[in-house]
Amino acid sequence: MFIITKEELEHMTEAQLHALYHSIIADLTRRNLSAAQCPLTTITLANIQTVLRRKQVRRPHALRF
Repeated sequence: MFIITKEELEHMTEAQLHALYHSIIADLTRRNLSAAQCPLTTITLANIQTVLRRKQVRRPHALRF
């Protein structure tokens, strides 16, 4: 396994980031592993969450009347 950096994730949409996150979790589950047992995976998951938060903050909110 390798680390996926924040820079590599920036071009992805929120939907793609969510899909990648859940794909990684599903892969760990298939292998009977937890993220805590895979430090590189833990870093990648944290990077995905960081980029997701950054994208959600940048998203303009619709005006509510």
